[in-house]
Amino acid sequence: MRFTITPLGSTGGRTVGQVVDDIVRYLEPRAAASSIGSPGVPEGDGPSSYYADRGTEPGRWIGYGAKEALLAGSVDPADFARVMAGRDPHTGARLITAQGSAGRRPTLGAGTTTRLGVNGLPLFDADDTAAALGMTKQEAGALIVAGERAAFGALLTALTGQPLPVEPDAARAAPVIDADGNRWITQAELDRVDEARSRGVAPDTVAAAGAPDDQLSIAQATRLSGLTSRYLRSLCRRYEDHRAEIDTAVAEGRKPRRAYLVGYRGTKNQWLVTRENLVAYLHRRVAPAVRVGYDLTLTTEKSLGVLALLGDDDTRATVLDAIEAGNDRGLHHLEYRVLSARAKGHQVGTRGWTVASFRHLTSRALDPFPHHHNVVANTVIDEHGTRRAIDARHLYWHAQEASALATAEMRHLLTETLGVRWRPSRHGGWEIDGIDDDLVREFSQRRGEIDDAITELEEAIGRRTNLDEVQAVITSTRPDKTHVDPSELVAGWWRRARSHGLTPEDLNGVTGRAGAAQHVERARVFEQLVDPETGLCASSSIFTRSDVIAALVDLPVPTDAGVDQPLLLRADDLERLADEFLAHDEVIPLEPVDLPRSSALARAELFSTREILTVQQRILDHFAHGHPAPSAFVPASILAAATAANPRLTDEQRSLVTSFCQSGRRVQCAIGRAGTGKTTTMRTAATAWIAAGHRVIGTAVKGEAARHLAEGAGIPTETVAWFLARRDRPSLPLDDRTVLIIDEASTLSDRDLDALLTIAAERGATVRLVGDPAQHGAVSAGGMFRHLCELHADQTPELTTTHRLTDPTERRAVDALRRGDIDSALEQLETAGRLHIADDEIGLYVGMLQRWWTAHLDGDDHPMVDRRHHTRRQLNRLARQLRRAHGELGGAELSATGERHFAAGDRVVARMAARHLHVPDHQDRYLRNGATGTVTEAVPGRVPAGDRLRIDFDGIGPIDVPRQFFDEHDGPGGRRDVGIDHAYAVTSYAVQGATYDSSTSRIDEHASRSEAYVDLTRGRHANHLYLTRGPESPDGEHLPKVPPPPVVDAVSNRLRASGPERPAVEIDPSAAQFTAATSEISPGPRVEPRRARRMAIHQPDDDLVHHFSRVPSVPFLVRRRDDLVASVSAFRHIWQVAPTGHESFAWALGAMARCTDVANRTDLAERIVGMTLSAAAEELRRHQGSELPPWAPHHLRLVAARGGRLGVADLSHLYDRIESYRRERGVDHLDDAAPEEALVALLGPPPLDPAERAAYVLLAEDIRRTAQTTTLDQARGIA
Repeated sequence: MRFTITPLGSTGGRTVGQVVDDIVRYLEPRAAASSIGSPGVPEGDGPSSYYADRGTEPGRWIGYGAKEALLAGSVDPADFARVMAGRDPHTGARLITAQGSAGRRPTLGAGTTTRLGVNGLPLFDADDTAAALGMTKQEAGALIVAGERAAFGALLTALTGQPLPVEPDAARAAPVIDADGNRWITQAELDRVDEARSRGVAPDTVAAAGAPDDQLSIAQATRLSGLTSRYLRSLCRRYEDHRAEIDTAVAEGRKPRRAYLVGYRGTKNQWLVTRENLVAYLHRRVAPAVRVGYDLTLTTEKSLGVLALLGDDDTRATVLDAIEAGNDRGLHHLEYRVLSARAKGHQVGTRGWTVASFRHLTSRALDPFPHHHNVVANTVIDEHGTRRAIDARHLYWHAQEASALATAEMRHLLTETLGVRWRPSRHGGWEIDGIDDDLVREFSQRRGEIDDAITELEEAIGRRTNLDEVQAVITSTRPDKTHVDPSELVAGWWRRARSHGLTPEDLNGVTGRAGAAQHVERARVFEQLVDPETGLCASSSIFTRSDVIAALVDLPVPTDAGVDQPLLLRADDLERLADEFLAHDEVIPLEPVDLPRSSALARAELFSTREILTVQQRILDHFAHGHPAPSAFVPASILAAATAANPRLTDEQRSLVTSFCQSGRRVQCAIGRAGTGKTTTMRTAATAWIAAGHRVIGTAVKGEAARHLAEGAGIPTETVAWFLARRDRPSLPLDDRTVLIIDEASTLSDRDLDALLTIAAERGATVRLVGDPAQHGAVSAGGMFRHLCELHADQTPELTTTHRLTDPTERRAVDALRRGDIDSALEQLETAGRLHIADDEIGLYVGMLQRWWTAHLDGDDHPMVDRRHHTRRQLNRLARQLRRAHGELGGAELSATGERHFAAGDRVVARMAARHLHVPDHQDRYLRNGATGTVTEAVPGRVPAGDRLRIDFDGIGPIDVPRQFFDEHDGPGGRRDVGIDHAYAVTSYAVQGATYDSSTSRIDEHASRSEAYVDLTRGRHANHLYLTRGPESPDGEHLPKVPPPPVVDAVSNRLRASGPERPAVEIDPSAAQFTAATSEISPGPRVEPRRARRMAIHQPDDDLVHHFSRVPSVPFLVRRRDDLVASVSAFRHIWQVAPTGHESFAWALGAMARCTDVANRTDLAERIVGMTLSAAAEELRRHQGSELPPWAPHHLRLVAARGGRLGVADLSHLYDRIESYRRERGVDHLDDAAPEEALVALLGPPPLDPAERAAYVLLAEDIRRTAQTTTLDQARGIA
């Protein structure tokens, strides 16, 4: 199961109320249809009460925020609408943050507004108006003044008949004035202004209110535009900083990529704008999104929908209950472990969220698809009582672990209650065993609708030769929302299921299967997690706790029946196992060095494994110790002759050759940017080495890269896999007179790099690595090549001048992309006519095909490049159909898996290597991965298994390829793929290192900068780039979503944030010292605290659990308590301290003499104080039923800081007595200057009257006694 987070809202001037109304109407239940059975269909009214993707059952309130708002049970539409609009669900009053003196309520709810009018409705002063409208008090005051002026103007117009200029509705707020001259804004007027600001200001209204050359201050422009002064100043500064480029873009008819406002500085350096320029900006402005909340949609595996909605009543209820339990467990995790807000740039805890959860049973295409819409209100109350917006970043970052925990809960329940078994899914995860992939695909119609549109396009291509005509006949793939008879819907599902061989009897057999015992051996599980080939560090050397949880939930575990099943643990047990693994000896916690806060790696605690850290440290050691004696040194005379033989070498190419041949280092790196002629450079270096008596051989990860190196450098080459497979053979051609050149080194994994360097060191060979860190990295864990280049930049020569790209504008664009100046790169591409925006998939396909076909007719070698395999396959289908329609392919065809066809003339590519397939009598000219060629003959056999393709591979020659290879089959490493595929469209990874005449590529907001860089550096003459949206969910909904930024901005933001893979040893250079076996080196003070704390999360000390057991279940308090208990338990474990002694906090941290880490102990003591204070304050609020007096937190901190544990009932009684005394005596004095006597000082000076003085003395003594009796010796916990 998976949580997908979607911001809800709208743009285009729609108000909050309108957006909320759309959400409510979409999610509110419809009237249930009657239950209608049909022959052969299991009875039950579950799915019969649903049609389209909406249901009849009401939503459920979830979350601690809902509990505090007294929302429970079923969701009432009116309450739901009020919550989403930021109002009190019971009264409809605004919930806004107050501004003002200390002691006021932090939120304005029912009965706590500043003042009530004669009609009982709330009135708002300037402070609260500012809070409600999200502006400063000064801006709110200007609105009120303008409202008065407008009212006076209206009166003047009525008296004189002379109309005055009318300002925008959003620029004024008419007050009511009381007898004392105070100005108040009514609820109705506040709503009117709020709605007007949401709609946005009409530019023409601003223009009509004065002369074009009117000079406006920022304050005036703020009021007229409905925007904030801070924002307008930033727009003026942007124009000031980028005036030249903005003016140039406007002059050339291009739209500047960033918003700006033409302004100028006044005599006092203040910003001024003319009315004309303000109006021009308002015409350009795109209204910001109205965001009212988030939809955390939980989607499920397709097989669950089939079992639930085609099964009987009991099965249906059980499956739906299990899904709901998983949904609620995932939400609980997000609320209590993740949810936060932001205050002044810092993360703050919350009192929980308010969620309305709605269950729907079908997809938009009316397939069985149970899913939950969990609609979260955008505002929460933080730990200080202030209402704030949710910091949604953390929800996105932790959705993976919440999804895994939801899945674990669901799978465990279904396995226990229904006796289902599981099978691996082709796309990852697990489906219910007995519901096969064909049936799953049948009930995935949204994807099928897109494929049908491609089929329609393919057929249209066959009928037409003009692609413009083809596009005109293609219709949209999104179906309208349809209403169907529920009984027909269920019957239709069964007809489709039966067409795939599923009967009701078969479906009944899916459940009730005898359970096969699953023995979870922790040691074996941990071995799987650290396995170099399949574990957490297989593809990256860094992982997080979230990655561990996600890996565990899908981990295959053997059963007594001999069949693997997913690890079947409850969510709580899965978390416990994850933390046990993170405390394992093979796991090393990382302490990042110089990691920017904005980095994705700064979001969570990072870990690596002992194995990969050892690998990376060995690589560093090979480099550092690689020059005890000169290696592969070429004398100056020989070097001069070699370089003179190639007069076309540039200075930087000549410099690289000199460095490589005369550095004397065993290992050295060089950077060769795309198209800079690194292969030509390597030919010259090889010539010099050979002339000096050395043998030079080459290698690369991909077979085609190795072949290109052989042809370009004139040296024998083999793949990296070939060398590694022969590492122990004496015949391996490596010795102390050998130079090994590793090309495309960025694609080399760290483990393979370590292995090659180790082999070379053992045999005395010299290694030279050449590649480009800005291009694609390794598929497996990598990044060390780039790290070596940066770590030893003074020893790393670089080729920077591209010779491949002939268009100077493209060269500038590529250079800008490489250095991270994304806006400049896209602007350069747009100027060169190379940047294109595709509105939808069909438009993308037609646009890319048009460019490919034009280049094809001109005889250019022009690939279509896309990261997504699905898009690549579709483009191949369409391109081949285009060639077939023009008679370019032979008549005889062979069909292959995946609905592919091959005929003479087809251009193809090998997707796997096959040494047994080679040119006759030339075993060295074998089929390499990535080799391209042309089918010369499709040869059918007597039976399909005897079919073969004769393919003339470029640079290799003709090879006969049997069906067993060109069909889908298991390749090296168990990867299942086709051996041969069409080569009209290829992946970005496949084209790295290749050169074409031109190219057309597609990227979206999920692309990496390396992908874009590779795509834009393939073609000599032109490289076109299409920008599109990423694929939307196949089961997309019609909830009003906050529109995403323009596709150019979305892609630009993604490319700007994208970066290279960083190895663990770069993130934390000191981590490698902890890779030695624990028997040889103690984990020390860096590793042991984290391990101890990790175990303490689930195995805390009993006395600490008891002490904090009464902490209220408010999310921020629960999270703080659990973290504190774990930290204190870990502290005790590390320092072997017992909870004894008479000092403050000795009950928790032991005697101070036992610990030398004073800073850590002090920090923990301060955290205990904060926890005690917060918990006591929360308990006191509940006990008293009201907010605490403003002086109470100071006293609570005073007592807690002494190490005391607070008795709530006694303190509540004492505080009531103090407040009563202060009211009776009229004391308003607050003094915390003398902490010891702070509470006594609240009573004011001792009275002169004897009776009153006696009362004073008694209360003062009780205050002092309270402070003395709450010391640690006599404390009894929070009660």
